[in-house]
Amino acid sequence: MELKSKTVLITGGSSGIGQACARRMASQGARLVLTGRSRDALENVARTLTSTEIITIPADLRDPVQIDMLCETALGRFPTIDILVNSAGVGLIGPAYEVSPENVRHLFEVNVLAPIELVRRLVPAMPRGGVIVNISSLSAKIVFPGYSVYTASKLALSGFSAGLRMELRRKGIHVLDVCPGVVDTPFLSRLLQGHGPKNVKGQRFFRVTADRCAAAILDGLRRNRRTLVIPWTGWILVGLVRVCPRLTYGWIKKMAQTTARSRKLPDNSGAS
Repeated sequence: MELKSKTVLITGGSSGIGQACARRMASQGARLVLTGRSRDALENVARTLTSTEIITIPADLRDPVQIDMLCETALGRFPTIDILVNSAGVGLIGPAYEVSPENVRHLFEVNVLAPIELVRRLVPAMPRGGVIVNISSLSAKIVFPGYSVYTASKLALSGFSAGLRMELRRKGIHVLDVCPGVVDTPFLSRLLQGHGPKNVKGQRFFRVTADRCAAAILDGLRRNRRTLVIPWTGWILVGLVRVCPRLTYGWIKKMAQTTARSRKLPDNSGAS
């Protein structure tokens, strides 16, 4: 896909994978619509980018009224949206039976309901050749102890991507499902609930930078890929779970217990 003069709307554009995608796409001449909760953070990012056109639209994706405002403002500036990148997301860690209903609702509003609503609003403005990029997680392929509720939201997003891809085929719109492993972002410091260990045994094999994710996404767009697991070593773990689930999940549970003891963190391994 040639990005020059394409219009790209990126949620979560002020940090993490969203910001990294904005930088790489701007460098290739894309027109950008960046959204996030903080106006200052969005404008700080926009000032560092070189692109033909960049607009920033602060919005809380939990609020349907603000989603309406976001879409109306974007479409008022650009008649078509060529690429939608659903990068905004929140997380929580802890056994499912200890997670508050308010946090579960917050999680699903941002991780699942907002992408669905943005697709509903923006697909009519997407031309043939358009692409929807949904940033899911390796957790959508493999369940980790303490991440059961978060995993449920990412499974929902990946399932939505798979069905949407078939539904939009006649319109010539593609859907890319992106499943990163451990990404070097402030994600763990902004959890709705719980806290994650900074150094999980074995996680170096599945760690990736936000910029590397963005590079893989752009390559996936060019290759018309359906699903990306980043880094590729994540596919090894996915394969092991499919071939010998009992052994692999036993190893994952043991790894989580060892990490909890070494860091003196709550042992959430029972959530698996």
